[in-house]
Amino acid sequence: MSDLIYPTLDLFLYALKTSLNTTDAETQKKQAAFLEQLPSDTQFYDPDSETEYLEITHPPQINFISQNKSLEGYYYTVRLNDTYGLQIDCSINNQIETQPAKSFAILKTEIEQKLNKELAIIGKTWFLSGWLPENSSQNPEEIAKDCYYALFKETYWQPEKGTFLDGKVFEVGRSQYVNQSLKNLTTFLNSNEDHVIIIIYNNRESAEKAAEFYKDWMGLFCYRSKISWAYWQSRLVKDSLLNHYKKIEENRKITNQSNYLQEKQNFVTSRKILNNVDNILQQYTIDLLNLSFQKQIIEINLSNYQIRLALIKEKTGGNNQLDFLEKFSELANKKYLPQITKDIENMQLGLQLLEDTIKATRSRIEVEKSERERNFQELVAVAGAGIATVSLLKEPAKDFCNKESIKDIFQYIPSFCDYPFSASLMIGIIVSFMVWWLRKRLR
Repeated sequence: MSDLIYPTLDLFLYALKTSLNTTDAETQKKQAAFLEQLPSDTQFYDPDSETEYLEITHPPQINFISQNKSLEGYYYTVRLNDTYGLQIDCSINNQIETQPAKSFAILKTEIEQKLNKELAIIGKTWFLSGWLPENSSQNPEEIAKDCYYALFKETYWQPEKGTFLDGKVFEVGRSQYVNQSLKNLTTFLNSNEDHVIIIIYNNRESAEKAAEFYKDWMGLFCYRSKISWAYWQSRLVKDSLLNHYKKIEENRKITNQSNYLQEKQNFVTSRKILNNVDNILQQYTIDLLNLSFQKQIIEINLSNYQIRLALIKEKTGGNNQLDFLEKFSELANKKYLPQITKDIENMQLGLQLLEDTIKATRSRIEVEKSERERNFQELVAVAGAGIATVSLLKEPAKDFCNKESIKDIFQYIPSFCDYPFSASLMIGIIVSFMVWWLRKRLR
């Protein structure tokens, strides 16, 4: 049997109030979505100011009503800087009799019924707790395992272990999934990938003392969620950067094709390619800045995580073994930050290559533009010579043909004097050809 007294399930849920480039309308929409998790008559207070930890409802703890009279629970909401935190607590309303581990499935169903599925969250932690009956000989890990499977049937029990206020602590963390592919990121927060903490206390006194740490857990899990979220956001940004780079490479290959320079419309094509590359480069630069922004989020929240964890250890008076929680700090320090730093360096090199591509394309356009202008000037010069010749010869040609001696000479070409304009035009064409030929030879 896996029995506990007063089994309690807490869900710590986190949603961003504001994020990068968020408008006032979007912020209000996020706030409204968060408020929908709470009873409709909740008194909500959230001043527009920076604060590390602010209780945003009155009263801070709001009891909820359940149709199941054997259950009790409450909501507790805070704002941690730019993030809303919500704790939903639900427990069996009986602190005397033991309850089976499967009771946690009932508690989870009750909590999920309280949630609005439209809320976009950045992370969540399931926190299971209870205490052993007096003189119990049960194995705490076996009880924890049964509790875990009551919530998540299709996962593996591979916990990190520690102690907290003489209780046994077990963690099944999101860090197991850091190598998953990007295509699974949309289901990143499903039940198979939730962060779970289970604490089995030895007695009621330890459990009651542990209740004083809920605010500390609220902050610690928030920082953890933001670190994990920022890392996975950085994976999406990196993927976007690679796609931008591939598109520019495709455009560059077009301009390097052997038949490209022979195309009559290559100037138009080059201009179109340059516009495409400019647009892509703008998005590339924005994504590169976003990648650096995600790194800063991890650095800030990692520092806060370490400070909060140290505070929890200090408050317990050393009556704990929470080294497993420090492994997440090591993960962020040794994997997340170095990976993003390397990505930023690589993508900055890519940015230089992209800028070189734009310069080369722009130079080619300038050459093509100069060639077009030279050809146009050539046309103007040749046409001008022809038109000038026609204008100059039109009237003199008439006088020339009126002379009797000239008529005898051109008697075999009667049309020459009958149509002086056409004759002038013909001479103009000949002059234009000669001008074009001479300019070509002298070039």
